[in-house]
Amino acid sequence: MAKPRKKFAEYLVESATEHKTAMDSYVECPARTFLSYVCDAHDAFVHCEHKFTKKLDGTYNKDSEESLRHISCALLGTIMGHFETFQKTVFAGLVERTGLLPKFDIDEFFRSLKRTTERELVISPARLMAFRKLNAPVGLVLADSLNGWHDPARVVTYMKAILPTSDCFDSRALGDLRVLWQLRHSIVHTGAWLTFPDAQKVQSLASWGGKPIIFEHTFVNAVARRLHFIVKGCNESLRDAASHALGRSPPEGVAANFSEFLEVSSPKAVWLS
Repeated sequence: MAKPRKKFAEYLVESATEHKTAMDSYVECPARTFLSYVCDAHDAFVHCEHKFTKKLDGTYNKDSEESLRHISCALLGTIMGHFETFQKTVFAGLVERTGLLPKFDIDEFFRSLKRTTERELVISPARLMAFRKLNAPVGLVLADSLNGWHDPARVVTYMKAILPTSDCFDSRALGDLRVLWQLRHSIVHTGAWLTFPDAQKVQSLASWGGKPIIFEHTFVNAVARRLHFIVKGCNESLRDAASHALGRSPPEGVAANFSEFLEVSSPKAVWLS
């Protein structure tokens, strides 16, 4: 008798070690958690580079070359998934801390979100009930109900709805993120093929329409380093805006609450300098 086939869900296993990027870790300190994953992803790719077969002249053989290219595409998809979680948990944590802002206007906050999303923010009962086993912060429920997290300009407006003087992504970060999000979209939705319509959505990708997405092997390193600067700039802007919103003499511990939440640290600290 043939052995019964396992269902896909049965291939999931429990982690033998502490999971550094659990949602609780993101809620506590989004930047530290995200950058920890970025460094792990980078190191995994480097490990593959060191172990894969090379020819006598030091270049990779055909199988190694193709395998590394597949892995780099897969890693970009996962890294950007983590980046979305970073954005959502930063927004959610700031929402939780709005009660500490002396002049925060709840009505204006929702009016700003409505202007950004061009619709009323509606939390469906089914979506709300999905959190029933969790001690879910209000901020996470709100973040989960918003769309547009792959649009960095929209993310800027979400953060401005809480901290109007913030500007979490500068022009260069906006440009880089648009490229990364489009590449991620094409990897996930069109089989790592950059279609002509998709290529035209981002000016710097326009000439690559109708071609497969193939990266140089240094791409993962470049993404990891650039995301360190993007995250650092984002949180510094939000921290400055929070300080401005708190005023000159906030209650004891309040400024530290924001600073600890928006802390930026990394296993590769040199990438932040």
